[in-house]
Amino acid sequence: MSVPALPDGIVIRDATGADAAPLEPVIRLADPDNPDGSWRVLPMVIDQSLGPEKPSYVRVVEETSSAALVGGMTALPATWAFTHPMLIGSSNAHIIAGLVACLDSLAVVDQWRGKGVARALVAEAEKAAGSKPAGKLGAAVLYVTHEPELADFYAGLGFTLSPDGIGIPTPAGLICHGPIKGFRFSAKALRTGVQLEPMPTPYGRQLVIRGVLPVPVR
Repeated sequence: MSVPALPDGIVIRDATGADAAPLEPVIRLADPDNPDGSWRVLPMVIDQSLGPEKPSYVRVVEETSSAALVGGMTALPATWAFTHPMLIGSSNAHIIAGLVACLDSLAVVDQWRGKGVARALVAEAEKAAGSKPAGKLGAAVLYVTHEPELADFYAGLGFTLSPDGIGIPTPAGLICHGPIKGFRFSAKALRTGVQLEPMPTPYGRQLVIRGVLPVPVR
């Protein structure tokens, strides 16, 4: 997905450490009723995005006339892999976390909504998560947990809506994540060979994502 053209008056750039404080109230718009939302760890996530390993990615939308931050996006590895019962203590947790990226937070202030800024931020997340640093493959899939009313927005950007969470076949079995009450999951392949199919799992009818890891043919 190419990054859409932005309206005049704003630019998207990498976040810096100095952006943590002004970006916090913007990112809080993505989940305003959650006192433990992603904004609480924003300084750490920005710091990770600046390191050589770049496990996380943070972009800000800056208004050129005022230098105010009017939007932002964070994309993270699938950190839930480290606490999944089938992966605790396994090196596979790091592999899956790296191959499955999460569009963790995306927000745009009111006056810049409806102008294509959010679409540009999603494209930035896809480009960043799917990039291939030296010696690495980049993520195979990007997923987002979102309110039900945003299903059409993500579908319009090529994401597939999940009935009830996501599942990833691995040599050890099916790794499932979700569901989360009141939210939906949508996912998009970032490389060829990745297939997404809604199907029954032990946790409900989830979006099973094949091709993330090689699994034996049965």
